[in-house]
Amino acid sequence: MKNVGAAAVMVLLMACGVYAGDESGVQPATMEKYQKVKALVEALPGTPAARFAPETIKGAVASMAAAQDGLKSGSDKATREAVEMALLQVALAGAQSEERAAASETDTARKELSGLERRLSAILAGKGDAQ
Repeated sequence: MKNVGAAAVMVLLMACGVYAGDESGVQPATMEKYQKVKALVEALPGTPAARFAPETIKGAVASMAAAQDGLKSGSDKATREAVEMALLQVALAGAQSEERAAASETDTARKELSGLERRLSAILAGKGDAQ
């Protein structure tokens, strides 16, 4: 019975330690990263990503809202995880933007090439330059 009581006290102390560790608040490094990522997310609407990756920007904004909730609750872990997610979404938005812009440019170049090929075919067929 004595061992059971000691074990119960030990579990209680460990639980208090975990609870106290979670309630210690948001660490300065997490807060600094939050501020930097927040600035990145707020700048996204003024970038090409606003046109090419709006769904990812919405996700980054939602992640920053979750980070803000973590700040309000004083949870370093929740804040840090949400900030990391937002940072990944910022990077994803940039990559999607570049990829989609390149695809758009490729499509435009392909259409121009097609028109030039038709024009060349007309010239070679003896119909002259139809332009």
